[in-house]
Amino acid sequence: MELYINFEIPHELEEELSRRFKVVKGGDLSNVEAALVSRLTPEELAKMPRLRFIQVVTAGLDHLPWEHIPPHVVVAGNSGSNADAVAEFALAMLLAAFKKVFYYNEKMRRGDYKKDVSVPVLSGKKVAVLGLGEIGTRVARILAALGAEVWGFSRTPREGPWRFTHRLEDALRDAYAAVCALPLTKHTRGLVKYEHLALMREDAVFVNVGRAEVVDREGALRIVKERPRFIFASDVWWGRHDFSKDAEFFSLPNVIATPWVAGGYGSEEVWRKMVEEAVKNLLVWASGGTPKNIAKRQDYI
Repeated sequence: MELYINFEIPHELEEELSRRFKVVKGGDLSNVEAALVSRLTPEELAKMPRLRFIQVVTAGLDHLPWEHIPPHVVVAGNSGSNADAVAEFALAMLLAAFKKVFYYNEKMRRGDYKKDVSVPVLSGKKVAVLGLGEIGTRVARILAALGAEVWGFSRTPREGPWRFTHRLEDALRDAYAAVCALPLTKHTRGLVKYEHLALMREDAVFVNVGRAEVVDREGALRIVKERPRFIFASDVWWGRHDFSKDAEFFSLPNVIATPWVAGGYGSEEVWRKMVEEAVKNLLVWASGGTPKNIAKRQDYI
């Protein structure tokens, strides 16, 4: 069975796959039945008429050319492979913003040593977690352990130390903070609008480690301009391949920005774990088992 790989993977992992597949990286792809990819183009798909299975190394699948993937081809994502790292990053952003670490750091750099803003306590405060997947559940459990009143929002109910709601308005209303870990699908694109952000407290902290497009860009820009004490902290941006397109955000004092480094793009250690998990899942499929993280085509087209 031929396997197509279109990105560099560790030599030992490629050797492991070679024991099960004939690995090809270009040229004639007409006999390829499985693909291990980070990204995939319509042109690549057109060269693989016998393709049956796609294993994606990333957790998100919104970047795939779904209109060109035949319905019979099974697509598996890699959810959970970077969840620990992204959850840690989300909590770091949230706590550093909420506890005024960023604020006082900037003042100290300027030689301003006045204690002019009170440092709030998270325990007992309402915090929303949008998306209760692998990342969101980790974040929610840790926030609950810190004593926060956690509200969890997702399409699929999940049991845990949070109040579950299907209503975004209920999750965000009067929240002191929120972490967005929603995947980008046709159901979530533009889901979080200005009206939702405006339900939060005037000095709330909104953290996004999911996908930028889940949040309406103009709504986010409006809220940070209208509310100088509202903090928008994000690792993901609408100009995901050209961050300069979102430079208007970065110039604002109540925006905290990082360049998509929470997961594998910011750590070789995390990226390797993601590749290892993808390889493991691919081998489950090759052995006739049921792989994890099978995508629902109807979520994307």
